[in-house]
Amino acid sequence: MTRHAMLYVPGNSTSKLAKLPSFGDQSVILDLEDSVPLDAKAEARALVATTIAPGTNYSVRINAYGSDQWFEDLNAIVRKGLRSVVVPKVETAESLNAIDAVIARCEGEHDLVPGTISLIGVIETARGVAELPALAQATPRLERFCFGAGDFSLDVGLTWPEPEPNPTVLAAKSQLVIISRAAGLLAPHDGAYPAYRDHDGLERESKLAKRMGFASKHAIHPGQLEIIERVFAPSEAELTRARRIVQAFETAERAGSAAVGLDGELIDYPVVARARQLLDGADA
Repeated sequence: MTRHAMLYVPGNSTSKLAKLPSFGDQSVILDLEDSVPLDAKAEARALVATTIAPGTNYSVRINAYGSDQWFEDLNAIVRKGLRSVVVPKVETAESLNAIDAVIARCEGEHDLVPGTISLIGVIETARGVAELPALAQATPRLERFCFGAGDFSLDVGLTWPEPEPNPTVLAAKSQLVIISRAAGLLAPHDGAYPAYRDHDGLERESKLAKRMGFASKHAIHPGQLEIIERVFAPSEAELTRARRIVQAFETAERAGSAAVGLDGELIDYPVVARARQLLDGADA
């Protein structure tokens, strides 16, 4: 399983943590935030800390900056085997810088190469959307954003989920894609779809997110992983066409032309660049 789909696993659930090897560590986000009750935070932190070990490659969602948990979360989980920290409800560059500083100290204490651990910033409020340009430049540790539609809808007074895409939500998502690209970040992740038995709804939302420029989607149930992976991974038909585009264009270039027709479509530099990008991503 690649990281087209990333599954939240409650950090206080020993039974679910025991199933981690079946998912692949790059596809898992160990959760210390929303899926963990307040009275189980310390237990979850200890369990997650012992789950991370040299050779693993886990991400962990900590509690929000400003809570009474985030600092202890970082001190417990930053160690060999942690790939990234998922930061919920990001609203200020100062919060990302503060988290960066704690991680940097912990990296030194655990003999990690500085900058080893990346950040995924989750945008879940109107203020977070408004501050995106500053957030995107806050720290080189920031890898990408993720959009949390549930909390965002709560913040701006929308019903969630809705049967049709909400234009306000779509506008916010579009800003994540555009600002991420302008800042040189990786393409953002879309947040989880809450109706985990509604596979048709998940597929529709995943396809829309992919069309908008998102690179992945998070999941809250293992049954969602296959659908997300199938939607975001390029199909064999897409890969075949991309290879034909590259081959046709390279033949045209050797003949002195920067454009060629293929199946009634003009193939020029932007089209072939997209085809190569698709093939490179599949190879990776």
